Amino acid sequence: MKNKKRLILIICLSVLALLAAVAISVPLIRNAVEDSRIRGYLSQDLGNVDNIVLISRCAEIDGKSNSVAGVKEAVRLGADGVIVDLCFRKDGTPVITDDYGESGSATTLEELFVQMNSDKYKDILIYLNIVQLSEMNKLNSIAVKHNMVGRTFITGIDEEHYGLINSDGTILPFLLDYELTDEDKSAIADGTFSAPECISEYGASGLVISAEDATPETVKTLNDFGIPFIISATDSEEKYCEVLLNGASSVCVSDIKRASQILDDWIVSMQERHSLSVEQSLADLKQNK
Repeated sequence: MKNKKRLILIICLSVLALLAAVAISVPLIRNAVEDSRIRGYLSQDLGNVDNIVLISRCAEIDGKSNSVAGVKEAVRLGADGVIVDLCFRKDGTPVITDDYGESGSATTLEELFVQMNSDKYKDILIYLNIVQLSEMNKLNSIAVKHNMVGRTFITGIDEEHYGLINSDGTILPFLLDYELTDEDKSAIADGTFSAPECISEYGASGLVISAEDATPETVKTLNDFGIPFIISATDSEEKYCEVLLNGASSVCVSDIKRASQILDDWIVSMQERHSLSVEQSLADLKQNK
């Protein structure tokens, strides 16, 4: 009888242990499955980790999509560069808003530049997404006044609007939206690529290209030609990781908090692998002695 009771007790304890193991394992397995795609990228080396610039739209604060507070919040979440919309008032004052009709009450670009000159934000890049363009004289003057020429860029200029801006009218660098043609791709493949004519025609500083166009060959070619470029925003975390692995350094992201966390995890992972490699090398040297 005692043996029978002991057997029953052992069986009960085994079942409880099995249930506990399952309870612990299920969420771990679920998390692993959910993150497996990103972790697959994170297991690879990221060569340009020190040069990566994460660019985010201005964070929405109290229903407002363009504000000084929104820029600061995007930076707090991990952005190295922040995109704001740009319009001009009737008197030519540049303001940050996506609606010309609200330009009268919108925050002026000068107010933003004043804040960006504090020590906390002195390295943050500002990208002005053109919504409505006017005379550039005031924009130039404000940028010079607040020493923002080196870290402010004009974007949002698609092919239909290339003629609205040129280097004669602005001292701020601007990047043109550009879709690689089949001829471009063929030229990249056979090594006969030359810089797009729109760059020299309008005096553009660089290009904005899609994540789909940011192949390793394209990234290397643009870098070899010294053509600055940024990758337009993508909602796909896999694509974000992929373009970083392909060598792109300036990437627009939709979820800056998540993108920043992935990059931080990536850096930690690389540091851990580096430390293990160093430790193993030292151990091998000691053993050889």
